[in-house]
Parts: sequence; C-alpha cells; structure tokens
Amino acid sequence: MTNEALKSGLDPACIKLELTATTRDAAITELIGLIHAKHRLRNVEEAIRVVMEREQKMSTSLENGIAVPHGKVASVDRLLVAVGLKQEGIDFKSSDGQPSRIIILILSSAAQSGPHVRCLAEIGRLLQSEENRARILAAKDADTVYRILTDPGGGL
Repeated sequence: MTNEALKSGLDPACIKLELTATTRDAAITELIGLIHAKHRLRNVEEAIRVVMEREQKMSTSLENGIAVPHGKVASVDRLLVAVGLKQEGIDFKSSDGQPSRIIILILSSAAQSGPHVRCLAEIGRLLQSEENRARILAAKDADTVYRILTDPGGGL
C-alpha cells in the first residue's frame, strides 16, 4: 500500500539523514529550510512562525522517537513534507520522555485540510511499526528513506 499524501508532498531532496540541529526550534527551522531550498516558499518566516506556534500550544512529538511538527500556512498552496533524522535525538517534549530521532515536518495550505490529515494518518500508521522506524534510521541515503515512507511494502 502506497502512502499517497506522503508521496505527493515529499521529495528526496527534502530528506536529511543527520540533522545538524540539536534543539526542537533549530530542527524545525532546518527542515523548513530544506523545503524552501527545493520549493522556494513564498514566506519562510510565516512557515516557521506557524509551526512554532503550533508547537507552543502542544508538542507534536509522538512516542517511540517520532516528532511530526506541522502547520497550515496561508502562503503554501499544497502539501510539503521534509524528513530529518537525528541518531541521538532531539527533545520534542514527548509523552514517553524519549528524544525524537525521526522528525517529519508537514506544511500544508491553510485553505485545505484533507491532504494534511491524510499525511498525518499515513505517518501514524507507518511509524507504529518498530521495523519501519529501524529501517528509516538505518537508511544510508535519502532515496531509501523516501521509498520506505512512500511505499513501505514495496521492498528494497
């Protein structure tokens, strides 16, 4: 089963195998920078502000070393996704106390909710699997991470 929302919003150029960031805010900024480098966001500052405001309201960290910072941005017209890995993890204030090692940032249009919700659901389903999380963290290149995220049953 392919993950259509992830497939439509993610590009291997927006996947970084080892983030340089060591804090939540720096990780969010670094991931938005990847999206901007590939897609030329119309308003980078707005994207950062929206995601940070969402993070201040409630942590977007899930359990098992996953964080999914996200936001609906007026200047974004379609789903855009970036993925960053951090082997030692970054503190996203998760409920289980684990640092986040897989960080998937989602930007979507403020005018649409469907793609955003589908993408969050796909990530939740995919990363429930300890095997998928381990495969992502062990990946040697962005294309492998992309394939795992967009077609987890596709085999490598």
